[in-house]
Amino acid sequence: MKISLDWVSDFVDLSDLTPERIADQLTLSTAEVEGFEVLRRAVDGVFVGEIVALEPVPAAFEAAKLHVVEVDCGSRRYTSVCGAPNLRVGMKAPFAPPGTTLANGVRIEVSELAGRRSEGVLCSAMELGMSRWHEVVLECPGTIANGTPLAAHVPAQDVILEIDNKSLTHRPDLWGHYGIARELAAVFRRPLKPLPVADLGRFDALPAYPLSVEDFDACPCYGCLEFRVAAAAPSPLIVQRRLHALGQRTFGLLVDLTNYVMWELAQPTHAFDGDTVRAIRVAPMGRHGTFTTLDGQQRAMLPDDLLIWNQREPVALAGVMGGLASEVRPTTTRVLLESANFKASRIRRTSVRLDLRTESAQRFEKSQPPAHVKLGIARILHLVEQSGAQPEVTSRFTVAGDLKDAYRPLTMPRAALRAMAGKDLPDDEVLAILHALDFQARFDGEQLCVGIPPHRSEKDISIPADIAEEVLRIYGYGRIEPRMPAVPIEPVYVETALRLEHKARRLLAGGHGFIEVQSYGWFDDVWLAQLGYTPRRTLELRNPSAQQNHSLRTTLVPNLLALVRPNRAHRDAFRLFELGRVYWEGDHGKAVEQTRLAGISFQQAGYPPLEEHFRAIKGAIEDLGRLLGCGPLGFEAGGPGEAPWQMPGHFASIRRGDRAVGALGVLAGKILETVAQEGQVVWFELSMEALDGSIYPELKYVPAPVYPGSWQDFSLVWDIAEGFAALEARLNRFAHPLVVRREFVTVYKGKGLAPGKGSYSFRYWLGAPDHTLSSGEIEQFRSAFLAFLAAEGVPLRG
Repeated sequence: MKISLDWVSDFVDLSDLTPERIADQLTLSTAEVEGFEVLRRAVDGVFVGEIVALEPVPAAFEAAKLHVVEVDCGSRRYTSVCGAPNLRVGMKAPFAPPGTTLANGVRIEVSELAGRRSEGVLCSAMELGMSRWHEVVLECPGTIANGTPLAAHVPAQDVILEIDNKSLTHRPDLWGHYGIARELAAVFRRPLKPLPVADLGRFDALPAYPLSVEDFDACPCYGCLEFRVAAAAPSPLIVQRRLHALGQRTFGLLVDLTNYVMWELAQPTHAFDGDTVRAIRVAPMGRHGTFTTLDGQQRAMLPDDLLIWNQREPVALAGVMGGLASEVRPTTTRVLLESANFKASRIRRTSVRLDLRTESAQRFEKSQPPAHVKLGIARILHLVEQSGAQPEVTSRFTVAGDLKDAYRPLTMPRAALRAMAGKDLPDDEVLAILHALDFQARFDGEQLCVGIPPHRSEKDISIPADIAEEVLRIYGYGRIEPRMPAVPIEPVYVETALRLEHKARRLLAGGHGFIEVQSYGWFDDVWLAQLGYTPRRTLELRNPSAQQNHSLRTTLVPNLLALVRPNRAHRDAFRLFELGRVYWEGDHGKAVEQTRLAGISFQQAGYPPLEEHFRAIKGAIEDLGRLLGCGPLGFEAGGPGEAPWQMPGHFASIRRGDRAVGALGVLAGKILETVAQEGQVVWFELSMEALDGSIYPELKYVPAPVYPGSWQDFSLVWDIAEGFAALEARLNRFAHPLVVRREFVTVYKGKGLAPGKGSYSFRYWLGAPDHTLSSGEIEQFRSAFLAFLAAEGVPLRG
């Protein structure tokens, strides 16, 4: 947000301070100042002139709309050629005579344009260095005498502070210059000048304006005032120069003043053409429809969108933008001035959905205090009167709702302030700081009694810690001596579940080539429909980010599957995993939350074979079980599952003892085409709560063999339908003193085997602790193993 020090100087004198010091102190005490720039205006030698004659240049009028203009600058008249579209006889504007240098460095000389003599330039805001707007000539109020130096109304220099918006999110009062001036007055211990406003009480005898609010939750307070005035008259130059300094365009008196007060008080207001509005009603749209905003865009409205109505016709999108049909026009002489307070979340939801992030919406979504509703109208009416426009007020200030303009009481123990500060603070300094920030404050024994000013939002100041923060940030954190707190020495708490999650991450990422991802905590209904999955017992979000994202996820798998297509275009193979929370409705309607570990592995069709791909992921899960101290994990063929990716014959249940802890499978058929079009996709999901092993599992030391061992490979023919687990169970019955361990190598299901049979290859590692194995001992082992296979009915291949 931009802040003009020229504007701030109306309320607090900082003339003896450098911009650097102001920026530094404001950053330390209130909000981060990202930087500042010096705005230099080219006003030297420029005068206010009146157009007394206007004649089109025939040869150039059709193409460039050029006019020969006679300008009265008091002591003399000048002739100029100008193509601005807003020229008219009687208009007053800045005129740069010969010898003047404009903001772009161009020096004005007498010249000839379109065959006509031009003795100077009627200036736009950009030519004067006031802003980037150049489409029209800057119009000056008619009350300024011809020949007045422009520098008398527009200073040659201003300093613009750039404040980080994020540091102001909790302070709606600081989205205007008066709030910043109040802060600077407190920081530098300077007096703050009161804000001049009109006394609205003098109009109490006038009739009330017809006003009704149907939803006080969405609109806690709405105020308005009707008066007659030339709404499109040019604004005072002090208003125009300050709006231009902030990058704002100027239009006319009433529109400019509503913008001016928004930037001054942070209170958005709006001016309606009073001839188009007869009665105000604040209510939701109530149906699907459209509304045309001031920018000429037709916007799609939802039933919940809040609008301002002229009885039955909508005239403004509440808190966001006015309507085109009720805008202030050049002919407007009756104005209805609106100042309101709207629910922050309601305004933000509408403005974000419509991508209409106006200055007004940004302020309302910070929870503006309702007290500014009346103050905003009183300030605008004062500025209208100061401009010399002589408004005729035709209604009293009419308000619906609670202005909440009283101080809010809050009490805190003196000891609490001392504890939060870490030291004793002088009573007089504490009270001086709070008074400078417009708080009421006094000490009553050991209690600090505070009155919170109505301009401070209830979301900003509500608890004793907020009062301590107000005191300490102005007192200066740098004045508090750093001191280590005295705390008892205790063993470091170890979060077992978190440590196990870190171990799982390191294994999958470092040992098995997975990349960790983080997806949203909700389902996407559109994607679930494509998968053909309808989750059960889901928890519903009250305020979803989008209409299709209303259900919290009950499993991590769908969101991971959604990542296959966008990534397969860039990689032939990849592995992704996520550690995240899932949620569902448990017994008696109680919400259940659980941590899951899920992953997917994609490989283009072809090499390696799908079985080898599947076993690689199965091996990663087995490693995970061992690393997390869960012992060996078992795998059982799964039957029909609840989810479409759990296809019979294509997934297995992962078990820890007799308890299911997850599932592992491959995609095939229609769901594979939906997820990846083609290729191989292996998925798994595990419950981390079920893998609750020890962080530091017991390890048995096995010394390295002193004597060389040997190994023997065997290929066994086995019925595929019986399953690999049954074969391993059969082999576990064989025991021999020379066997150190057994390893599964591979499986073959190709040519040379009977239908339904597979060749399973195993390697037996042999060794003895006290000698090198002889060929006779190895042969004895082979004979014993072959005899075992014959007895079990398991034939060798080949």
